[in-house]
Amino acid sequence: MSSISYFEDLTSGIEDDLGTFIEDMNEQIERIANMLNDAASGIGGFIADIFSDTVDDAIERWNNEIHPWILETSDQILTNVRDAVGDLAGRPMDLIDYAGHFSSVKATIYQPGDLSQKMTIFNHDWQGYAADNYKTVATTEDTGFLNLSMAMDAGATLTSAAANQILTLWRKLAREFLSWVGDFIGCFEKATEADSIISFELPAAFDLAQAIWNNVSDVADILVEFLIEQATTASTSWQQLASGARGLPQNRWPMIEEANSDIMNDPGQWTPKVS
Repeated sequence: MSSISYFEDLTSGIEDDLGTFIEDMNEQIERIANMLNDAASGIGGFIADIFSDTVDDAIERWNNEIHPWILETSDQILTNVRDAVGDLAGRPMDLIDYAGHFSSVKATIYQPGDLSQKMTIFNHDWQGYAADNYKTVATTEDTGFLNLSMAMDAGATLTSAAANQILTLWRKLAREFLSWVGDFIGCFEKATEADSIISFELPAAFDLAQAIWNNVSDVADILVEFLIEQATTASTSWQQLASGARGLPQNRWPMIEEANSDIMNDPGQWTPKVS
């Protein structure tokens, strides 16, 4: 699961890993059952006779305690892991696309330095009331473009942060999940003879099983905490974008006063500077 980009990739990969886990667990169950059957049937000669009580006790514990516990716990692992993975849903690639659109808009609508250069040339050639009005309106419009471009920047930052957090947690889970279930399978691989079944510690195995879904839940909780922060601390930034970019209340473009428009549209109000 190295190329996790979409939630479907994650769920499909985890399901594959859970399938591998069940296959490995069944392999261990079959191995231990065969080992106990061999011991009970006398394979190994007199050794089985000497330790017949041990074998009987091991078979009884396996049948009545350990095997039922394995089936129940494996089912818990499947259920809890699937529930925890469900909490990691999201569309990070869509968010990354949105962040790219934000950045593209910013680059398109505002190019620093253009207005100041044009105003220098303009002031050299024009004077009077119309020229003053034009300079004021142009500066206001330019400031509007600047504010909107900075809002696009903020939107890109907030959106990409959410996307990166989701992807990072998905890839962390995908990378580490098999090692967690591997540790659980490993505790059964040590059961190689009857007396190891008798001494098998279910509490320790349960701790390993619980650690699997706890680890997955921890990853999901990190995302939940991040999204809560987005809804609280970062929500101020989102609310500002929703209610209006800086200098653009309710996201309305700066209005040009009618008087300013009339003056600028009147050719008689334009006075070129005399060199």
